[in-house]
Amino acid sequence: MDYSPIAPLYQLQYQHYTDDLEFYTRLALNYGGPVLELGAGTGRVSRAIARQGVEVWALEPAQQMRKRGAKHTQGLGVKWLAGDMRQLKLKRQFPLIIAPFNALMHLYTLDEQDAMLQGVRAHLEAGGRFAFDVYNPAHIGPQGVLQHEGSYEGTEVFLFQEHHPTAQALLTHYLVDTLSPSGTLKRQRHTLTQRYYTRYELERWLRAFAFDYRLFGGFHKEPLTPESPVLVLEAWKK
Repeated sequence: MDYSPIAPLYQLQYQHYTDDLEFYTRLALNYGGPVLELGAGTGRVSRAIARQGVEVWALEPAQQMRKRGAKHTQGLGVKWLAGDMRQLKLKRQFPLIIAPFNALMHLYTLDEQDAMLQGVRAHLEAGGRFAFDVYNPAHIGPQGVLQHEGSYEGTEVFLFQEHHPTAQALLTHYLVDTLSPSGTLKRQRHTLTQRYYTRYELERWLRAFAFDYRLFGGFHKEPLTPESPVLVLEAWKK
């Protein structure tokens, strides 16, 4: 999915999401910079890290997301890069590489996943860390049910999901309704496709590329349980 058409909505939806910020900023302070963020979106996490005085390289493929991210992080130590996490060729290594907020769920095939992790391994300094979080599929909700996602500056957002278990895919269909001053209703439709991961799939994937790791069920390093909302991993080269 190209996030450019929904960049303004995305920024409004998640600008107040802070659950992961302490986790990633603490890692950045522990390992130093520059930090490479994969799928940096509109700069929510990059901004939090840069405000701690740590340089960030923010990699984002969608032009409008980068444009908003650059404005959102203006005056901070964030370097915005156009690029794809499946094709990392930055000619340097980093002490910390992060992929927050389900970024890796946009890798839809095994080849794409392997290309990304191979690139991370090549770009990670010895003793550095690769950290990411993904959605826990134990919490896949009701399918085909229209839900009101929220109201954002006069725009109403509705969504419904499709679950495709054999592909381990979630398709989220967004209906974005905007009322003009003249009373005309305009509806936009967007579909977000995400490929989810199971616990042992992630562990086998990291082992296949010679990473050691720690797995948590939350951003405060809680043990993983069926109720955990996310899978959080810290990995490092053996």
